[in-house]
Amino acid sequence: MLEANKTAAIKFGIDTHLIEEKTDTQKNVEILGDDLTFISVREFQRTKHVHRVHPYLGKFIPQLVEVFLRRYFERGDTILDPLSGSGTALIEANVLGMNSIGIELSPFNVLIQEVKAKGYNIPEVEKEIKDALKRLKVFSHRLQIKGRGQTLFDDKVERFETDSEYLKEWFSDRALQEILFLEQILL
Repeated sequence: MLEANKTAAIKFGIDTHLIEEKTDTQKNVEILGDDLTFISVREFQRTKHVHRVHPYLGKFIPQLVEVFLRRYFERGDTILDPLSGSGTALIEANVLGMNSIGIELSPFNVLIQEVKAKGYNIPEVEKEIKDALKRLKVFSHRLQIKGRGQTLFDDKVERFETDSEYLKEWFSDRALQEILFLEQILL
């Protein structure tokens, strides 16, 4: 195991002797160029670019996927990920100029993949986000004013409804109204 990785592992209470006993990290370094633990790589570096769009706990470390793609595939090749989850392998293949096909049963994971893989007009997205935030601030301010000693909602402030018991249970009325307002303007 690389010395920097050992130091980082010890800092986090990881048993480096067990890792060394169970894996041949030197062989990994020789064959793949990395010991594959990524212990010394901080979370924000492991979860690079679009992979941070959602904290999907089952995702691969993108650098791990990159190591194997670089080792076993070339630009223009096509990879198949039969359990594509949040799309880490698909995105990393794309970054390396490879084609990719993913199979995933979870509609939520497919949505994450689509968001991560879609091409965006960044200036247009930035303009839309800024407009939505501006409108949300106005709406939120109107709620705040009405909340000072008065009823939170009256005829002047539009009230949004949801059938979701989950949302009603977990969010304060004001936060829920802000979420539902955003949902309306972003549709």
